[in-house]
Amino acid sequence: MQVTLDGFGSFTLLASKILLECGLGEMDTDGVGMAKLDPEKWYPLDAFLRAFDRVQAEFGDYTLKQSGLYIVKKASQPGDFLTGIARAFETLDMGYHYNHAKSGKRMFDPQTGQMLEGIGHYKVRTVPGKTQVFVDADTPYPCAFEEGLVTGLGQQFNAGAKVMHDPKTCRKKGAPACTYSITWK
Repeated sequence: MQVTLDGFGSFTLLASKILLECGLGEMDTDGVGMAKLDPEKWYPLDAFLRAFDRVQAEFGDYTLKQSGLYIVKKASQPGDFLTGIARAFETLDMGYHYNHAKSGKRMFDPQTGQMLEGIGHYKVRTVPGKTQVFVDADTPYPCAFEEGLVTGLGQQFNAGAKVMHDPKTCRKKGAPACTYSITWK
């Protein structure tokens, strides 16, 4: 969660206020008003999603997209998940589950390959012979955040990676998942 908070950039203090109002974290002891988050603690997803809804309503999609971009730079990933652009997308869903917990247990165990259900998935489809993947996301996170996350993942390995959110397959319009096309050279 701290990674997401850091991704709000100049809106960090305002995002902290929202997180605290949603019951996430503790007030800093310096009296600045920053949410202090325990890196060893798992926080309730529903409270976090309420905070995202408020951030989106108050600051818009741009702020959520920026937060998604930042996630890739700092999120914890096991093993060889981030060794190249193709591997990063192949392991996106595993990394997503690795950074979430259910009843205090990580939702993906890289040693056993066991994945717990309950938070949706990032389903990746490669395009044979092309530098392109499609990502179908049926997670509970807002589209703008997801778009930032897949953009950041692609650009971590290729600065020219481009993402297009397919407007016909969007959860805001009733689709079961949002589809993103990621291309690179």
